[in-house]
Amino acid sequence: MSSISKKKPPAVQDPSASRALKQVYDDINEIIDAVNSSQVTAEDKAFTGKTGDIRLIRLGNGSYEIQGRTQEGWVATAMNFKEK
Repeated sequence: MSSISKKKPPAVQDPSASRALKQVYDDINEIIDAVNSSQVTAEDKAFTGKTGDIRLIRLGNGSYEIQGRTQEGWVATAMNFKEK
């Protein structure tokens, strides 16, 4: 699985515009980090992440589930392969 690379703000001359762009790009990169990780198993990252993060997990039996991070921990829903 390829990952989405971090984004860099364009260079601008105006200092206040530069700060604003940097903040926007920092926020974008935070979103990228929250949903963009390499394929992991549940055991690999059982305790990592922050509330709102989303990940796809491959289980030991070869099935998958999509997980979301809550204040209480990770919650999951099973996924089924879609027939072509």
